[in-house]
Amino acid sequence: MSITEKRRFQQIRRNWNSKLRALRIDGKNRKRYGEHAPKFAELLWIPTAALTHSVKAGSSKDSARIVQDWPDQFILPVRELPAIKACLAHWKIGLSWEATGIFQQMLDIIEEKGKVDRLRNLNDIEERYRSVDELYDKVASTGGLHPRSELIRGNFREEGGILVHIGPDGVPFFGKKGHHRLAVALALELEYIPAQLGVIHASAIDRLDAFREKK
Repeated sequence: MSITEKRRFQQIRRNWNSKLRALRIDGKNRKRYGEHAPKFAELLWIPTAALTHSVKAGSSKDSARIVQDWPDQFILPVRELPAIKACLAHWKIGLSWEATGIFQQMLDIIEEKGKVDRLRNLNDIEERYRSVDELYDKVASTGGLHPRSELIRGNFREEGGILVHIGPDGVPFFGKKGHHRLAVALALELEYIPAQLGVIHASAIDRLDAFREKK
C-alpha cells in the first residue's frame, strides 16, 4: 500500500462522505458565487515555486470553505517545516534519514502520544521512509506527481491530495497535509503540483481559475 492510500473500506467510506459533503458545499457556493464557485476537494494545479509558506487555516474537511479573515500568525516557510526540511537534506545533501533527525523527532512524539500519523515504533518509521524514497524515485522517473483520481480508482476529485489554501489576493499556502509529496516536488523542482483546494479567502474567488489548469 502506498503512503498516500487508505485501505479499501476506508477509501469507500471517505468517498461516500466526501460526495455528501460536496453536495452541500458545492450547492451553497454555487448559489452565492455562480458556476465558477469553489468546489469541495477541487483539483488545483499550483506552481511549486509559488508555494513558499504554510498556514493552519483549516483541514481537508474544510475544503472550499470561503473565509473573510486570514491568520496572521503561525505562517511558516515551507522549507523550514521539519518533514520537508529532512526530505530536502536527505535527497539534496545526501544525509541518511537518521542523520536528518526526523526519526528521533517522530520517536519523541510516539513516546509522548503513543503514535504519529499511524506509526507506533521505529520499524514503522523506517518502513514509511522507504516508501517515501520509492515515491521520490517514481516521480523522478515519470517527471511529475499525478492527481489522486489517476492514482486511486474511484477517488473523489482530489480528496486526500496535497492541501493548499488560497489566501488573500490569490496567494497559495501549504495546508500542512502532504508534506512528503510536496518535498518530492521541491527536491525535483517540479513546475506544478496537483493539490486539493483547502479554504479560500473571499478576495481570491476571482483568482481561482488561474489554478484550475496547467499553463
